[in-house]
Amino acid sequence: MTLTEAREVLRAELLAVAAAVVPGQTPVVTHDPGPVNPGALFDGRAPATICSITVETGEPAAVPDPEAAVSTAAAILTARGWTASIAAPEDGHHRVSASRDGYEIAVHAWPTDWRITFSGDTPAIG
Repeated sequence: MTLTEAREVLRAELLAVAAAVVPGQTPVVTHDPGPVNPGALFDGRAPATICSITVETGEPAAVPDPEAAVSTAAAILTARGWTASIAAPEDGHHRVSASRDGYEIAVHAWPTDWRITFSGDTPAIG
């Protein structure tokens, strides 16, 4: 699989999961800078090896329920073949992490923000 193909797989998966977690809302890609090399020097000499993408969704008029959002995301990810793990809440931050075939996804929710953030990385492709 090429890095471009892996990026499209990740983007589609993030959008699908976000749409399932908050039905009736259209998820928005908020960060997709293209290929990056997280271990490269900042002078641009290293090749791109991963893509990182962030998607957000939520119901602006609803009272945030981060525990429910993270639990729902974990269930949806598991149903889609991901291995998901819910972390213990820290200072109101609720999070689930998931992995599948070298892809990594994290879902973040807070009681003070109606937005739910879905971020992910493709596998490293050289």
